[in-house]
Amino acid sequence: MKPAYRVPVYIFLLSQTSWLVSFGINKLNLMKEQVAIFIAGITVLTAVTIVPYFLLKRYFKRTDPLVLMLSVFCWSTMIDLGIGLEIDGIISNFMAFYFIEGEPYLYTAYGAQVCYWDGIVHFLLQFSVIVLYCQNRSYRDIALYWVGSILNSMIVLLPGAITGKDPFKLSILLNTPYIILPLLAGFKLLHERPNQTTSISKFNSIRQRPIDFLFFLYFVGAILFSLFRGLVVMGGNAELMKEFTKTYEPYLLDVSNFPKFQMLAYGYFYVVYYLSAAYALLYPGQNWMTDWSIIHAGAAAQGQFSYMAASFHHRTPASLRPPTTGYPAFIYWTTNLMFCIVPHLFVWWCKQNEDMYGHKSRGKEKKHKIIGSPKKVK
Repeated sequence: MKPAYRVPVYIFLLSQTSWLVSFGINKLNLMKEQVAIFIAGITVLTAVTIVPYFLLKRYFKRTDPLVLMLSVFCWSTMIDLGIGLEIDGIISNFMAFYFIEGEPYLYTAYGAQVCYWDGIVHFLLQFSVIVLYCQNRSYRDIALYWVGSILNSMIVLLPGAITGKDPFKLSILLNTPYIILPLLAGFKLLHERPNQTTSISKFNSIRQRPIDFLFFLYFVGAILFSLFRGLVVMGGNAELMKEFTKTYEPYLLDVSNFPKFQMLAYGYFYVVYYLSAAYALLYPGQNWMTDWSIIHAGAAAQGQFSYMAASFHHRTPASLRPPTTGYPAFIYWTTNLMFCIVPHLFVWWCKQNEDMYGHKSRGKEKKHKIIGSPKKVK
């Protein structure tokens, strides 16, 4: 088997050992203290790092640190998938100890959805990067999407966990690499943006570009709606805000605080992007727009899935679930689906108009620089 196929297979098999590890630890009943769980988490992650490091070292001249990191993350995403399945009662006796002295805030509707997203979507994204790297193909766009997705999950999950109803546990610190390393990966990917030729084209006014104008209107509306929901979760006293939580999105009042921090993320972080995107639409030729549209699409997909799926989850009180009929249901589904779908349409639009928003490189489009190349292994 060629290294281009052998390495991904080995990393996939390594990731599946997480099921055996979690089942064994749970059966041994050794993890009764939060300190023990914290030390075990560090030990296991360190041990898991060693295997892909030597594996990549064997088959490639040089190892891309991003690929090594994602190889380890593939293992931990399977742990999260097990947590999600156990929360919903689909499996048992795998992660029960972790809900008590590990990360009890995951035993919530929102925690379950974050774990599902991590165990399925993040795993597929990470594994895709590994496969593309081993085949000496560009993985840049997928990696940018992953960066946006995992960072959104962290900026919502961790503040919600610290301010929520569950006591603070040391194991929350195990999430530190999932903040720092994706940030470094994002910096690296943005720094290595392909060279862009300076366009001398004169673009028509946005009034003569109907698709761009529609996207511009969306971003203006997204700014207003994000600020509105941010004020709602901060306890806005306006009657319209009170009616909004009562009729349209009662899940915003959930005591877990996760919906609150997702709306605050929209109000603070996303609004900056919306303003930047609106500027790029008014004044085309911004070569950074495509990269940031991909990052935003990943973040929006993760945020909207977790928020919407959690609002309908069986662990969410019936009084906080969204409306399912009538005009309130129409408003709920329309606004929330738009926040998920339109960002992906905008990525596609940027890709179709590289002169205006993307990477118009000299000559052929340059792929992301691949560090390693397969060694000849007898």
